[in-house]
Amino acid sequence: MKFTNEAAIKFTKGSVALLVAWPPPTNTSRKKLFFLDVYFWGSFLIAQTMLMALANGMYVHRKNSRMIIELMCLAITTISMCIKMIICRWQRLSLQSIIEEMENIIKQAAPYEQAILEKYVNRSAILHISLTIGFYLAGTNIALGPIFLPQSLPNFSAYPFDTESHPIYEIIYFQQALIAVLSCTAAAIDCQVALLLWFAGARFEILKTEFANIVDEYDLIRCIKKHGQIISYAEKISDEVAVKYQYLVLDIVAVIQLFLNSHPAENLIEMSTAIGTAAYNLNWMDNSRKMWHNVCFLIQRSQKPITVSIPGFIPALSLTYYMSFLSSSFSYFTTLRAFVK
Repeated sequence: MKFTNEAAIKFTKGSVALLVAWPPPTNTSRKKLFFLDVYFWGSFLIAQTMLMALANGMYVHRKNSRMIIELMCLAITTISMCIKMIICRWQRLSLQSIIEEMENIIKQAAPYEQAILEKYVNRSAILHISLTIGFYLAGTNIALGPIFLPQSLPNFSAYPFDTESHPIYEIIYFQQALIAVLSCTAAAIDCQVALLLWFAGARFEILKTEFANIVDEYDLIRCIKKHGQIISYAEKISDEVAVKYQYLVLDIVAVIQLFLNSHPAENLIEMSTAIGTAAYNLNWMDNSRKMWHNVCFLIQRSQKPITVSIPGFIPALSLTYYMSFLSSSFSYFTTLRAFVK
């Protein structure tokens, strides 16, 4: 299945529409911009109240480690979303210029340029579509959680008032469901940034093709000028605070979330193997053969610890894996940096 450049832009634009991350065109009316800003700041305010409720929930459920971890993950995701919202709004004019230039170039592209651009689109389309659908399925799963789980609201945040009365319950449910979906929209912003970076790379490849077909000095000068324009465009993308800071936030969130899962996974390994030690320490030598059999069964079964793993991806989630992940990541980036230099 092949995807067109226009389809890629349309899909990406739609995937981040709930956070107004795709800037409106320069000819957008003031009235529409006003309503977009009202919606944006309203969503941002709802996110802030959600963060306060999550913080209160962590305090109320401070003795329940499972709830604490879940609430911390939701809080980190919401904070990341808020940062991305502010950056996209702050950089609206710059993003507007970058995106409109991209759209104009695609509209005016020659057939061979269209072919190269579509090659990039089809290279990453399945990944972007899969990730975006996965993001929204995750948000929908949280929003519809009370239908399948023994809980009345999507998460365990706490409020200083009764949430069971009507219409308070409906308002709180809407707030939590909305933030869940908006957080997934914030994750889809990564695909928007990737689209811009892919496009910048495609422009360089198009120019490389043109250099190969130079026949005179006029063509050379034209290509040199075009090269300068592409460099300027690429620098605008790479120098955007929205791009650099976004990836910084994502890296921090990813490391924290991995640690939040690695720590209890390590504890699970230790506790599951500790059962064998506890059984061995029982006074079972002077008891019946049946007890011997049961103790030996426990010791044998505890030889294989309970692990959290994803076959073919994560062998066993633990603090050891976490440290090896960080070490490998730093090694890869160091090698890549040395290679680039």
